[in-house]
Parts: sequence; structure tokens; C-alpha cells
Amino acid sequence: MDPTTVAVPHTLVHLKPLLPSPPARVLEAGCGRGALAKALADLGYTVTGVDRNAEMAAAARQRGVAVIEADIRAVSGEYDVVLFTRSLHHAEDLDDILAHTATLLAPGGQIVIEEFAWEKVDRAAAHFLYDNRAMLVSAGMLDAELPTGDLLDAWVDGHDWLHQGSAMLDALKCVGTDLTTVPTSIVWRLIDGRGGRWVEPATRAADVLATIRDAEERRIAAGMLPQVGLVASVRPRHPG
Repeated sequence: MDPTTVAVPHTLVHLKPLLPSPPARVLEAGCGRGALAKALADLGYTVTGVDRNAEMAAAARQRGVAVIEADIRAVSGEYDVVLFTRSLHHAEDLDDILAHTATLLAPGGQIVIEEFAWEKVDRAAAHFLYDNRAMLVSAGMLDAELPTGDLLDAWVDGHDWLHQGSAMLDALKCVGTDLTTVPTSIVWRLIDGRGGRWVEPATRAADVLATIRDAEERRIAAGMLPQVGLVASVRPRHPG
């Protein structure tokens, strides 16, 4: 399994209970290389991806995903779901983007996000993340930057420019009703970090990530780590 797709089954487990049945029209904002969009299409959904990055859009098209290369605020049309997958935290203006997103929805449509609340990372979670990263770098499986100094400070310094999870949920509450939130594990997905590169064979990387995910979820169940990930859904008050 490619490490870029290892998270897809995990994401689908949490998304499927929130999504309408296929062939609902799904617009994925920040679709990246299209792994999740392709998986949703394989389940029978009518999927369109959106990404501002030309390289990412091209990679998604190679997977057979229909992609709009643009900012979501430049997109028109009607969809049953607009799905933000770890992209909303980068938004310049949460309220503006979500207000436009609401205009893209058919009656009864919903906004769904998969995100992480970086502010929930505590010292134990920071050590779990960076210790696993260091081990993978030492083993020659991962080429990634290792922080120096206090690990929690390193995490905050690298993420305090992103929207917090609480801010994204507050913005969703402002645009709609019936907010549903599901906490998830996600630290395992952040092991490679920004700019990190997995070293071949990629299948080993996928197996290691799955093992780290299981370790994170055991620690969450034991109260040793916070649940940093979240999936949330809201139905705008005035869709379209």
C-alpha cells in the first residue's frame, strides 16, 4: 500500500456514517492527489475535486478524478456534500469560505470536514509524534526534519499559524445547524511532517503507519493521549 493512500480506509470509516448514499454529488475541497476522491468514486459517489495546486490537481486527474484547479470561492454548481479534507485549517477567512460553500449545496446538503485540532496536542502527544518520527528517520525509512529543544514548543511553533479545531467548529456553527462531531486519531498521519519524504519500499511505510495508528488508538483508549483528529458535519441554514 502506498503511504499516500494508507489513511483512506481510516477516513472512510468515519465519513461513511455522515454521508448520504451514493450517487450523491461530492465536492472535495483540497483534494490533493485524489486518493480519497478516487475511493469515494469507487463507492459510487459522483465526485469532483478542487485544488489550487497545479501539481496536486494533475496527480488527481491521473487517478481519474474530475478536478477543478481553483480556489473553492471560484467554484459554482450544486452539490450534496462539500467535503474539506485537512484543508480548512489553511483558509484565509473561515467565515467567507464557509458562506460561499453554503451557496454550493443543494437543499438538505451538508458541509463535512476532516481535520485536526492542533491545540489539543499536549506534551505526551508531541513526544509520541516526534519520537516516532525520529525512529523512522534513524531506521532510514523517512527523510524528515527533526525538531530541537522542547518538543511541545516545536509543535506549537510549527502550527500556531493554522486555524484551531475549536475555531473551525465555531465557524461551522455560525453557518449551519445540526452540528455532528466525531473525534478520531490523527497524530499517526502527521509523522512525516511538512516536506517529509518516505524512502522505499513504500509498502513498509504503510505498514509502519498502520502500526503507529494502532498504538495511538490504544493510548487514547487508555487516557494517555488526546484525540486530536475530528470529523464534523453541518447542514447550512439556507443552502443554495
